[in-house]
Amino acid sequence: MPWKSLKLEVPEFKVEDDTECVMRNIMALEQCVYPFETYICNYVSFLDQLINTAEDVELLVEKKVVHNLLGSNDAVADLINKLCDQIVETSFCYGGICQVLNEHYDNFWNVTKATLKSVYFKDLWTSSSSIVALFVLLFSVVSVIASIKDMSSN
Repeated sequence: MPWKSLKLEVPEFKVEDDTECVMRNIMALEQCVYPFETYICNYVSFLDQLINTAEDVELLVEKKVVHNLLGSNDAVADLINKLCDQIVETSFCYGGICQVLNEHYDNFWNVTKATLKSVYFKDLWTSSSSIVALFVLLFSVVSVIASIKDMSSN
């Protein structure tokens, strides 16, 4: 999962009716035959760390990381969260990526920037109204300061 211009690229995960059965069998095979090369188990564990709720699934579907053929985002979240039960990981090849992601998330400025972008600048209309509101606030503050100076000089 390489970084491309500070963007995490994750291979698409297709979720259909038989995904749980297929993935459990692949993960069991991998743990029995290749116990020190558990790339599928690690990938599913990585997805498990990314997905906790239906909203997480919705975001990953929107970003084309998860292809949901089950219909319900809750069902996908439950499936991913249950896949790693009873799986013992001997090593986790995505540990470094998880650490970098957690450090990025724990940075106050990154969270603030993401919030501003998603809440106040998500589209043209929201951006425009946010900028206009900022200018109105700025002009109001300048007007109040000018009024106070004018009153104090009289």
